[in-house]
Amino acid sequence: MTFSWLYLYVVLTAFTVGGAIVLSERWHGRFTGDYDLNKPQASHKKSTPRIGGLAVFAGTLAGLLVWGRPDNTTLHWLWPALFIAALPVFAAGILEDITKDVGTGKRLMAAFISALIACWFFGGVSRVGIQPFDFLFSFWPISVLFTVIAVGGCTHALNIVDGMNGLAAMVSMLMSISIALVAYQVGDMAVFTIALALASAIVGFFVWNFPFGRVFLGDGGAYFIGFILAELAVLLVIRNHSVSPFYALAVLFYPVFETLFSIWRRRFKRGVPVDQPDALHLHQLIFRRLVRVTFNRDSVDTAPYLCNALTSPYLWVLTLINLVPATIFWDQPLLLCAGMLVFSSAYIWLYSRLVSWRCPRWLLLPSVSRKR
Repeated sequence: MTFSWLYLYVVLTAFTVGGAIVLSERWHGRFTGDYDLNKPQASHKKSTPRIGGLAVFAGTLAGLLVWGRPDNTTLHWLWPALFIAALPVFAAGILEDITKDVGTGKRLMAAFISALIACWFFGGVSRVGIQPFDFLFSFWPISVLFTVIAVGGCTHALNIVDGMNGLAAMVSMLMSISIALVAYQVGDMAVFTIALALASAIVGFFVWNFPFGRVFLGDGGAYFIGFILAELAVLLVIRNHSVSPFYALAVLFYPVFETLFSIWRRRFKRGVPVDQPDALHLHQLIFRRLVRVTFNRDSVDTAPYLCNALTSPYLWVLTLINLVPATIFWDQPLLLCAGMLVFSSAYIWLYSRLVSWRCPRWLLLPSVSRKR
C-alpha cells in the first residue's frame, strides 16, 4: 500500500469512528454529551458528544498498525512504546469526558505519569542549547524531571485552546505537519511517519468538528494529541542533534503561551485560582468582540455554529506567525526565539485591544445582518 493510500486509510478510519459517535449519540449522549451549557467556557448551544478523541486515537493506531511493519525496526518498536506511554493520560481524559468527575489535578498527574513512562522508554532531554543548563541536564534525575514537567505541561496546554469548533484540531494538524516536515529533512522517518499518521487522523475528525461541531475532541482527544505532539518534539531533539531544542518549544508555543498567560492573568491580575475556568481566553474574546458583534441578536440565535466556526481562523493565522518560521529555521536558535517573540507580541497586542474594547476595525467581519 502506497503512502498516499495509507493517508486516505487513516483519514477514513478516523472519519468513520467520528461518524459512528455522531450517529449513535442517542444511545450514549447522556453520558458523553457536553450538556453543561452554562459553564464560563461554553460556546455551544446544545449537548454535544465530547469523545471525539476516540476517532483520532483509532485513526492514528490503525495507520501505525500498517505503517509500523516489522521490517522497519525503529518504527516497529517506537510507536507501540509511544502509545503505551499515552494510555494513562488518554484514559484520564476519556474518563473525564464520560463522568465529568476527574479533576484538573488528577488529569495533570496522569500527564506526568505518561511523560515518566515515555522517559523510561526514550530517555529525557539532555540539552537545551545553553551551556550551564546542558551541564545540569547531563545528570539523569534533572533531565528526567525537566522532561516530565515539560511534556506533562505541554500535554495539558493543548486542552486550554480546545474551545471553538476546529481550533484545537487545526492547530494540532499544523503542528503535526511541521514536525513531520522537520523530521523528513533530518531523515527521521519514524517520527515523520507517526506525525503524519496523527495529522491524517485529525483530518478525519476535523470534518465532524468544523464548522458545525457535531463532536468535540474532549479531554481525551486533547490530552492524547498534546502528549503525542510533545513527545514527538522531544524525540526529534533527542534523536537528531541538528534540531535545535528551541524548536521543540516553538512548535508547541501557542498552547504553551496561552497556558502561561492564563496562569499569570488569573493569579496576578484577577487573584483567582489558576485552575478556575473563565471566559477570558483569547479565542473567547475574539468570539465575543470580533465575530459575534457583527451578527444581530436574531442572527446569533439562528446561526450559533457560524459564529463559533468563524472564530477559529483568526487563531489559525496567529499560530502560523510562529509556526512557519519555526518549520523553516528549525536549526537556528536565534530565529526560533525571534519567531516566538513576534508571536508573543502579536498575542499580547491583540488581547489588550480586545479586553479593553478597542477592537481593530480591519479585523472585524463584514456585517451579515439583514434588513427586515
